[in-house]
Amino acid sequence: MNNFNLSEKSKNYYEENDIYEIFSIAEDYPNKIYKCLLPKIKNKVVLDLGCGTGKFMKKFYKEALKYYGLDLSNEQLKIAKNKVKSNNVQFICCSAENIPLLENSIDVIISTWVLGTILEVDRRNKVLDEMKRVLKNDGSIYLVENDIGGEFEEIRNRFPNIKKTKDYNDWIESKRFTPYEKFETYFNFKSREQAIDVFKNIWGEKVKDKIKSKIIKQNIVIYKFKI
Repeated sequence: MNNFNLSEKSKNYYEENDIYEIFSIAEDYPNKIYKCLLPKIKNKVVLDLGCGTGKFMKKFYKEALKYYGLDLSNEQLKIAKNKVKSNNVQFICCSAENIPLLENSIDVIISTWVLGTILEVDRRNKVLDEMKRVLKNDGSIYLVENDIGGEFEEIRNRFPNIKKTKDYNDWIESKRFTPYEKFETYFNFKSREQAIDVFKNIWGEKVKDKIKSKIIKQNIVIYKFKI
């Protein structure tokens, strides 16, 4: 497992997923992502690709016609299953490079901070191909990603040097995704001490002095793809 990042093999998705759960709960505390995407999933067949511990599934599934939660980590899915128990929800534990769903079967795909965890571009492209394969002809994909700048980017050493985030977001836009919504939101931890503990666990000891309070501002961009 890799240390000090949130790439796909991060320890925080597996044996230390309790840390990721705290991180996930604190992220986007005002629920701006939920409010933005809720109208898009009503009465739709939805694939939550990289659903993790079920943060968005818990909010969305009651509005969907059918809701698939896919994640590579069985440990993450165990937490999600405890949050959501419904006949219209199906959990899938597998790689997004081979989605076990039929072609043209999904109305809406939501993927939150997932593609960037895959470091190999050829594998990212394979995931995108799979998304497009299962998407209906009139369907849409929404990617929730970090935008350039803000306190969160500074803490994880992506600001003022914006190259990593800019290169990744430019790659997304090169794949026919366009910015759908941009906004500032924030993490809200129980205390500054909790924020420090979580960020140290994920990004290492060096970040602790950058965390000034339990509130950490974050810039979000939601990209949209429509066939």
